[in-house]
Amino acid sequence: MFLSLIYPLLECLASVKPKDDLLSSFDNSWKNFSSAWKKARSKASEKSIHDLRVNTRRMIATLELAKALSRQSEIAKLQRRFKRVLKSMGPLRDTQVLLETVAQVQRAGVIADFTKILQRREERKIDGVRSDLKRGTKLQLSKRVKDVRSEFSRLHDTRGKDKIEHSIERLLTLRRNEFLKAERRFQKLQPLNEDLLHEMRIALKKFRYAVEAAQPLLGDSAKKRARDMHAFQQLIGESRDLEMLRVELEKWADKNGKKVAIVPALDRLRQKRETLLKKIIESSKEFEETLKTETLKPVAEKTQIVNAPATAVKMPS
Repeated sequence: MFLSLIYPLLECLASVKPKDDLLSSFDNSWKNFSSAWKKARSKASEKSIHDLRVNTRRMIATLELAKALSRQSEIAKLQRRFKRVLKSMGPLRDTQVLLETVAQVQRAGVIADFTKILQRREERKIDGVRSDLKRGTKLQLSKRVKDVRSEFSRLHDTRGKDKIEHSIERLLTLRRNEFLKAERRFQKLQPLNEDLLHEMRIALKKFRYAVEAAQPLLGDSAKKRARDMHAFQQLIGESRDLEMLRVELEKWADKNGKKVAIVPALDRLRQKRETLLKKIIESSKEFEETLKTETLKPVAEKTQIVNAPATAVKMPS
């Protein structure tokens, strides 16, 4: 499934213009981030915050490509700024995920009381996020993005096509190996280890977003591979959401003397999570086997794809 993402560059990039493709990827990432920022600042809904976080991760991944191609310190500094944006939205995003997940359990009795607590928490955190999404912060990001874009523009002349291809190939290989290492640790230490499950999820995210950022250079097949990774990532994410809800609900019930009343809800959460974990374990084994066995597509087919007119690709969130 993923092996074709790592080594197509030597075969399919002979007629690609890396400079144009990198600029296109960079410009699309920034445009989508700016649009998501505006919507989240206007209305910090579950969807707008999720979209902004996704597009922030895509900017970080695009800058990761830039770091692989250039040692300019400003790239790393800008990447850290985007990471701070991502972190600032984390508590609100977690609360909104809890609200979305608890709605799948039930809305009556003690769960309704717990939901009201989460709703009040969400309101407080929305105010905090809106203050973080200030116009001045966005203007500072915009200025630094413009500087880094200039660095992208000069890469082709200073490094050359072969070096660009090699640098991106090396980055994707690194991300692939990090995922495989995390996946094997997760499989080895069964029964479930929450820390290793989280580690595998983070490694998969980094791999997926790197593939998306490099997609203009990898060819059309990378879109399907990114969707495959997204499907697996969703499984792990759903499992994480259920566990986060269970922990929060149990903590709230213990504090408010409601432990007996929430037992049926906790049982349902455990059952749903056990089903998801079985799917995760099966899928992770399939992923590893695919990484070992998949072969590359024909060179001619790859070349035909990358010669097609470039279009903006909407990747899954």
